Amino acid sequence: MSLLQTLIAVLATISLFLYGLNGFSKEVRDIGSDYFKVLLGKITRNRFGGFGLGILLTAIIQSSSAVSSITVALVDSGVIPFANSLAVMLGANVGTTSTAWLVTFKVGQVAPVFIVLGTILSMIPSKIHIAGKSIFYFGLILFSLELINQALGPVSSDPRIAEVLKYADTRILGVLAGLLVTALVQSSSVTTGLSIILAQQGVLSSEGAIAIIIGSNVGTTSTALIASLAMESAAKLAARANFLFNVFGVIVCYPFIGLLDNLAELFTDDIGFQVAFAHLFFNVIISILMLPFIKQFGHWLEKRQL
Repeated sequence: MSLLQTLIAVLATISLFLYGLNGFSKEVRDIGSDYFKVLLGKITRNRFGGFGLGILLTAIIQSSSAVSSITVALVDSGVIPFANSLAVMLGANVGTTSTAWLVTFKVGQVAPVFIVLGTILSMIPSKIHIAGKSIFYFGLILFSLELINQALGPVSSDPRIAEVLKYADTRILGVLAGLLVTALVQSSSVTTGLSIILAQQGVLSSEGAIAIIIGSNVGTTSTALIASLAMESAAKLAARANFLFNVFGVIVCYPFIGLLDNLAELFTDDIGFQVAFAHLFFNVIISILMLPFIKQFGHWLEKRQL
């Protein structure tokens, strides 16, 4: 396979993955649209409730960008106060680590089951057809991850591509690459999936993959920032807070990427699991540092209108 064919195959599978993510996210949000605002209003009164809800929603929807954007929109509409939204977006960062585990466990083999089941259920003339669409798109996500893995196979044996990707193994360039790619494709799930697959194929080191994923945490905030441009000041403040959370996380953890890698190695010898563990550790550590002071942080932002 030529370099051009490899590139087209990779881009095609990534496009399929993005389509599956967007479709799944939309269907899940449509199912819960009647209850979503009520849930957020009640549960987010407590910072731990909001944090847990952010984790759960992002793990279900498979998009921290979607959860953050929805949260910002609800702040703009007055459904939840600005201060209460911060815990939800902090939880979304932890919830997005679920994508890393989907990739690492290589669940693509069961994807056809979800696709067929979802197709059958969506054809039934009852309310269950709505759930059928969600199941179908979830299967499509898993299936596209398997296709990405296959499409990236030639990358590990192509010295030209390997030479370019080698630069991402340096921490600062890895963080920047993760930030830019995620901002471009508007999905940290894509960046996370690619990083783990490339690490499993020996193209990236575990440290390089971790650096890229850490950078993707900042890149994914671009969705909420863009969405807030036409909204009121409270919504803009919530989007900026989400951005600052993740910038703080990169600054704090950047010097300890090697330590995160070493810590993950204590749990497993599999490089894919090492990167997934490090991604989880990173977001949990930042949450532990930020959650106790989230109200003070919110008040500080409001006073300065950053």
